[in-house]
Amino acid sequence: MKLFNLFIFLSLIFLCTKTVLAQDTLLSVQDAIRIGIENNFDVRISKNEIEIGSINNDWAMAGALPVVSASANKTIGTNNLKQKLNNGTVTEKKGTNTQNFNMGLAVNWQVFDGLKMFATKKKLEELERLGEHAFRKSINETVFGIINSYYNIVKLKEQHLATIEQIGLFNQRLELAQRRLENGTGAKYEVLEAEVDLNEQRSNLIILQNAINTSKSDLFKLMGRKADTSYLVADSILVKPLPELDEVNRKINAQNLDILMANSNLIVLQQTRKEVNAGRLPVANLNAFYNFNKSSNSAGFNLFNQTYGPSGSLGISVPVFNGGIVKKQLQVTDIQIRNQQLQTQKLRNDIDAAVNNAYINYYSALKSIELETNNLKLASENIFIATERYKKLNITAVELRQIQISYYDAKNRLYNALLQAKSAEATIALLTGDIGNL
Repeated sequence: MKLFNLFIFLSLIFLCTKTVLAQDTLLSVQDAIRIGIENNFDVRISKNEIEIGSINNDWAMAGALPVVSASANKTIGTNNLKQKLNNGTVTEKKGTNTQNFNMGLAVNWQVFDGLKMFATKKKLEELERLGEHAFRKSINETVFGIINSYYNIVKLKEQHLATIEQIGLFNQRLELAQRRLENGTGAKYEVLEAEVDLNEQRSNLIILQNAINTSKSDLFKLMGRKADTSYLVADSILVKPLPELDEVNRKINAQNLDILMANSNLIVLQQTRKEVNAGRLPVANLNAFYNFNKSSNSAGFNLFNQTYGPSGSLGISVPVFNGGIVKKQLQVTDIQIRNQQLQTQKLRNDIDAAVNNAYINYYSALKSIELETNNLKLASENIFIATERYKKLNITAVELRQIQISYYDAKNRLYNALLQAKSAEATIALLTGDIGNL
């Protein structure tokens, strides 16, 4: 009966696998990256930020262009008039109508603002470039997340298959233990221990399937797809060789987006300092006007008056004393610049440490891959030999169990080492800006 239940359990797994194979399509890591770049919400938001930076990068936003304004006004009124002139004439009238109309065109142009407008324009250019770096960084981090998530699913899937294989081995041990017990050559505890091990692997299988499903959900989230989207992933992890360290450092200096963003932030602060320093310099404003004024009265000394024509002025403002505000602002900005320089140095130090750790993890993983690959060959052969010896009562159930577990552990260590190597490879590609080439 127990063997029948195991058969049903494995058959259901097989049927579910066949159903998935019949319905799902294979999703390569390149397809996952492409879909993620197109649909990831963080990438799309970052792309919109580029557009904002492009719109802001304009001479008008820097305050370099003149401001033109037009105005018009008409006033109508009724007044009571009492007027006495120096020649003795007296005019007194109630309900006189008055009309006033004026219109004008004014141009105000700050032709010199202490060179602030040029600093602001360069600052806006750098902010636009900073947005472009942030967009590329968002893409790279999305690709990095997709790669790690994708190959983690591959690892879990292989562990899932290894667990199914282990269930088969433990089931074989359970059958042999039951035969030995029936023949009087075995003990009850051997059967019980085999059942416990078998149930443990069944539980592991459920846990692994749950981990696969949640990991797929995380991958689909990075891809900007619904969590219930269903795909198959590859069945192997291919590890590529790492570039030489000198090449990595060269690419980091030229392409690492965190460093490029830090450099842009430093330039923004330097231009901000120039903007602040402009508060110490004179400001020149050029003003031009064209005015038209017209007024009429039904009584009084001036019955009609009309003036029109251009005018202009040039004003210069020289700051004399503002309580030392500019000086204090410059001091604060200088500290911010020094802090940004320290942040850049810290960032480079962190990147160097990350590169060093990635190389350590990579080469350690390669050694483990080579070792565990050989271990698997030996363990596979050892299982066959141990099983035959157990049938002939040459070894105990404990010894057979340990050999079976060693085989399973070697497989898991191999898959973990493959993922570790791939993750280190992806880390180097992220730091050098080559993540899209994996």
